[in-house]
Formats: sequence, C-alpha cells, structure tokens
Amino acid sequence: CNEPELKSLAIGIHTLLGRTLAGIPAPIYFGALFDKICLKWGTSRCGGRGACRIYNSDAFRHIFLGLQVSMRGAGLLVFFIIFALLKKRFPAHITNPGTNCGTEMMSEQDKDQKSDNGDLTVKTTNSDPDKESNA
Repeated sequence: CNEPELKSLAIGIHTLLGRTLAGIPAPIYFGALFDKICLKWGTSRCGGRGACRIYNSDAFRHIFLGLQVSMRGAGLLVFFIIFALLKKRFPAHITNPGTNCGTEMMSEQDKDQKSDNGDLTVKTTNSDPDKESNA
C-alpha cells in the first residue's frame, strides 16, 4: 500500500538492496567454501597456487546445498523478525475485511469523503444518462 508517487522509488530501493546484499557477496561465500574442499591444487606459471584440479565430491555437495539452505534460513529469520516488529508497531486496522488497503469495497460516497485529492469531477447520484442535464 505505497503511495503511487513513491511506488517506483520503493521498487528501486528494494532492487538496489537485493542486488547489493545478495548478488555481490554470494560469489565470495561460495568461492571461499569451494577453496576449502579442494583436494589437489594446480600450479601457475610463476609457481603460485593455480586452479583446483580435484574437488571432494561429497563435501562439495554438502557445502553447496548447506550454504544455500543457511543463507535462505538467515533471510527468512530476518524477514520474520522485521515482520513481527512491524506488526507490533503498526497494528492491523481493518475497515472492510477482505479488501486491499480498505478502499476497494467502499461505496463511491465513502471514497469521496475519505480522499480529497483535488479531483474536479462532479459526482451525480443519478446514473440515468437520459435525465442528466448537459449544462
């Protein structure tokens, strides 16, 4: 239920945080853990450590899936903590049960009274086009 003017900003901030917190560190986590399960390292031309030649397959499976599950679990834990804090801070105030933001099932008169957005249209109570005047 963001305000329409702030909806694109909210989506942009969500995307920025998602890319920053998930996309950048993930290769670092996986690379560090994959380096730990290497059985045979190659050598580079200058004598330093090269690429891994043989991985421990059983450990690879556990590390790969374990890291994914732990990161997903940490994300869900943070989500539920934030959700609980927001629920305490903003208690649910249901005006019309079963509606989104409480305005979809409202009558037109209630909507007009609830939002004064500077709309200059005239609301008529008579919906018969033959009886309307063209003044």
